[in-house]
Amino acid sequence: MTADRPAPMPLPALVFGAGGLLPFLGLAALQWVVEDPRGLSLLAAYGAVILAFVGALHWGYAVRDAPRGAEAWLRYGWSVLPALAAWSCLALPPPSAVPLLAAGLVVSLLVDEALARRVDTPAWLLRLRRWRTAGGAASLLVAALA
Repeated sequence: MTADRPAPMPLPALVFGAGGLLPFLGLAALQWVVEDPRGLSLLAAYGAVILAFVGALHWGYAVRDAPRGAEAWLRYGWSVLPALAAWSCLALPPPSAVPLLAAGLVVSLLVDEALARRVDTPAWLLRLRRWRTAGGAASLLVAALA
């Protein structure tokens, strides 16, 4: 591996990352075909789980890096905010929660992009996050419009 070429995305990350989009895509498609309130609830629940997951990545990086002082507060604090936002969304009716969860995924990606300049993360992870966020957020918004 040369210094100017980023490390390739590990195949398991690619496979499981793509597989993780299936519930988003399937439940969004279901809303257009059946318009089932239970399907929208399941989609909101899955969106909340994924939003919490992307925040938890930062907890792992903070544990690995052992930041101190204000940096520790920032990184551990950010790592729990997506979970709190996701949980709060689940208190709302699914038609309201779903677009907010889409916004949460996009905001989380934007924060991840900013933090990647300060925190050592593999370049492939941001590539994965971008297309997963696009697929997840788009699915949530498409379902909300059904």
